[in-house]
Amino acid sequence: MSCPKLVKVLLVHNASRFAPYIYLLKTHRMKPTLLRPLFAFVLIFAPVSALLAQTQELRLVAWNIEHLAEQNGTGCVPRTDQEYARLRSFAETLEADVVALQEVESVGAVARVFPEEEWDIILSERAASRSYECRGSGNTSTQQRVAIAVRKGISYENVGSFEELALEMEGLRYGVVIRLLGPQDTVEVMAVHLKSGCFVDDYSTSDRRACDVLERQVPVLDKWIEDRIASGTQFVLLGDFNHRLSTPENKLWQVLTEMDDQPVALLNSMQHLEGCHPRYPKPIDHIIMGPKAANLYVSGSEAVHYYQSQAQEMTEEEMLSDHCPISVALELK
Repeated sequence: MSCPKLVKVLLVHNASRFAPYIYLLKTHRMKPTLLRPLFAFVLIFAPVSALLAQTQELRLVAWNIEHLAEQNGTGCVPRTDQEYARLRSFAETLEADVVALQEVESVGAVARVFPEEEWDIILSERAASRSYECRGSGNTSTQQRVAIAVRKGISYENVGSFEELALEMEGLRYGVVIRLLGPQDTVEVMAVHLKSGCFVDDYSTSDRRACDVLERQVPVLDKWIEDRIASGTQFVLLGDFNHRLSTPENKLWQVLTEMDDQPVALLNSMQHLEGCHPRYPKPIDHIIMGPKAANLYVSGSEAVHYYQSQAQEMTEEEMLSDHCPISVALELK
């Protein structure tokens, strides 16, 4: 950057600092040569580094929004206009920039909570699976897909769906991947929803079919992580893992945090937090940051977003979904 251009940039970004001197020039007809020492002094102490290396803080949210259908009164959690409005109002309180969503039927369903005039919506490319009869209501199920909503104005690339996570099995969910583009940093973000029904610490010791399926998903997920570590990619993996990764003896966490017999420094936003569900406090939703992305983590920014302002008083009946959103902030340079 040439010197005149740099001076112009500094003047623009430090208008308040120069205002008194510009006022003197205009009102007292002072000679510019008399103000040169003053301008030089302000330039020397102007925050040049802040101008040349700006940062961008983004809040990432993971939210299983529980059978979010596009039309009123449909699916396993039929909702009214008022209930969609409550979800939309609550979503605004998250102050999110990127939202990884699970259990959504379509772009239209997501748009009822995250309006398309404010958000870009990237939906999993998974084909529709067979519907089933919902327990309790007798309604017909809607699709359960993964999506990412990105607030308009955020710079990103749509990488597409990560089909391998579905193991070519009907009903399993694809991952959805984007790249966040900061002033300098690029962060790959994948939203996931793993197989439900395997809630033991060591899935390999269970004879449940759900645990067998999860065990087959694990190496796929582990390879995705290891490939990005090997390439030096900054990444975040977030969503509904349907697994209690923060428990001390969790096998999945042990697998993910090891590479070539060496420990891998992954950071889990829920490591020291509990979930919001009154009956199931151990979290199964997680936001995992890779070794390099962990350097972007804003300390103390991790949160569980309760549906009531008084978290301890929230009842199951007051929950807008059977999961509360969780979030963390990253500072991209």
